[in-house]
Amino acid sequence: MTSRPQFWTYARLTGLLLLVVTLTHMAGFQIASSFVVAGDFAATGAKIAHDEGLYRLALLSYSASSILSVALAITFALWIAPISRLGAGLVLGWRLFEAIASTMAWAIRFALVDNQIKPNLLGPAGAEALHRIGRDTSNAAFDLGAIGLALATLIGFLILFQARSLPRLLSIVAMVGAMLILVSSIVTLGWPETEIPSSIAFAVTLLSNLIIGVWILVRGDRSPHAKMLAQ
Repeated sequence: MTSRPQFWTYARLTGLLLLVVTLTHMAGFQIASSFVVAGDFAATGAKIAHDEGLYRLALLSYSASSILSVALAITFALWIAPISRLGAGLVLGWRLFEAIASTMAWAIRFALVDNQIKPNLLGPAGAEALHRIGRDTSNAAFDLGAIGLALATLIGFLILFQARSLPRLLSIVAMVGAMLILVSSIVTLGWPETEIPSSIAFAVTLLSNLIIGVWILVRGDRSPHAKMLAQ
């Protein structure tokens, strides 16, 4: 007689965290982006000052996404560890790197809020210059975090693809999105002036994360190896 397998496996915890991380990321990004007036520092500052609370809430939502990525990194690594310990270690390392880089990026953005909405001792020109430096540093940290995310996704979902833990189409979509993010982030980091449609890469990845998160949460790990462990 076999015991009934527990519901909250590492796979389902990964699915739940993937949904939470993705939704908080999307909410923070969409709200914060709505305040930005491209090429107009003063207008952006005026919009932020008009609804500072909402803007700070958006930054907190984005920061929460980065912090929760640590828990996601752990559960994801524990999920695939029985299949590949080396792969699990690489996934854990790259996702922790992504979480640290992204948290630093949003900490910089959060620190720049007062610079945008309050008088600066350096004057308007000095405030804008400080904002430009902070923004560029923050963007570089975002790109580094995105590279870590892409590498962790490629490694993790390649392992899941080989183990048939998910429908292979879902693993392929996740890997394609990760490859797009990897290429676009490397290009943006090395050549910031280059205009590339990186938003498409992130849209593909976020959509696939939502679908995969729901699938894992509902279905769990359906690989033969997981069934053997459950028994």
